[in-house]
Amino acid sequence: MTNTLAKGGNAPLLAGNCRVTLTARQTDIDVCAVLLSQDGKVRSDDDLVFYNHSAQDGVVLGGQSVSADLSVVPGAVDRIVIVASIDPQASAAYFNADNTPQAVIDSGGARLTFMPPPFVHRETAAVLVEFYRRAGGWKVRAVGQGWDTGLAGLATDFGVVVDDDGSAPDAATASSGPAGAPVPAISLDKVQRSAPGLVDLYKAAHVSLAKNRVVGQRAAVYLVLDHSGSMGGFYDDGTVQHLAEQALGLSANLDDDGTVPLVFFSHEVDLITDISLGNYQGRVERLHRALDWGGTCYAPAMQAVIDHFRASRSSDPAFVIFQTDGDPFDRRETRELLRRASSLPIFWQFVGFGLSRDLRFLRSLDTLGNRTIDNAGYFGAGQHPRRRSDADLYDRLMKEFPDWLVTARAAGVIR
Repeated sequence: MTNTLAKGGNAPLLAGNCRVTLTARQTDIDVCAVLLSQDGKVRSDDDLVFYNHSAQDGVVLGGQSVSADLSVVPGAVDRIVIVASIDPQASAAYFNADNTPQAVIDSGGARLTFMPPPFVHRETAAVLVEFYRRAGGWKVRAVGQGWDTGLAGLATDFGVVVDDDGSAPDAATASSGPAGAPVPAISLDKVQRSAPGLVDLYKAAHVSLAKNRVVGQRAAVYLVLDHSGSMGGFYDDGTVQHLAEQALGLSANLDDDGTVPLVFFSHEVDLITDISLGNYQGRVERLHRALDWGGTCYAPAMQAVIDHFRASRSSDPAFVIFQTDGDPFDRRETRELLRRASSLPIFWQFVGFGLSRDLRFLRSLDTLGNRTIDNAGYFGAGQHPRRRSDADLYDRLMKEFPDWLVTARAAGVIR
């Protein structure tokens, strides 16, 4: 029996012995596997299983297939990622809609297939699927995440040191440790090609992430925008549009899809859409003009984010920039929802526009009691948010997120 996985989908593995086979139409690919500990990094050079080192701790490479005897994989290994990369000798320079690789997973007589959405951003390496531990067993997840920096860039993301010339690692040079510098989700080159107007924001966000040791972390960035009647001036002077661009600059460092889910709210959810590297110019202005002004209720917008995140089945946490200029009518519902959401892999960064006295409730969410873990931060951007430097905004956005990552991992909220 064959079943199909969608991107982000998962399924239990039915037996200890599993095999993944990767193929790509009309393109030669190299296949490898990477054994990762709970921190998402290799333990040593031996955790890279490729053509020069074809077996490690029950994981064996044979041609375009990786076999794993999960019953003998050491407990220190939390997940095993299966990777396809363009053969350096192949005529194709990168993956595209015609040669995006696919995976077939065989486990205990059952077969799963995964065809990721087409790679269209000049990716040269990609994680197709991963095996991961869950509740005492193993599951498989369809990942479909690409890199435009080749196997070397992907390996660096997992803490593997590559040659000084940037070539793919070999058995003599691969190792784990601080020398394997983590990289942003989207390369500077790609941002320069697809959204040159965001390059400075991308760089400013990277500096802040580096200061807070968050470079290499993956997270889905969401932006929630207040569309209550008092917000008119912030839309008219371009402040909200600029915040959306700042969110994209951050997202390009944390998420490789170049898209930020966007929620407009007032007393209800007014619109759920997105903003991306390809469509960001003037997008907030165009979208909000079609919406009515309203009151202020936080809970419907927060629930919309939770529902969207759950539907995405993302393996990475969410970082939500929640902007508003006033306290809500639904204070009790908001408190209860934030408490319930504290067991989810979602961090809420509340950003207040306007006078401090209008944001007392918003400030109180930062110290709300009776939560599984502290899942929220707050800062007031003042009456003229756009006068703040980009560097200051990113530093404030990152003030509590790194600590949340540590606490969430320790509590099992994220892995």
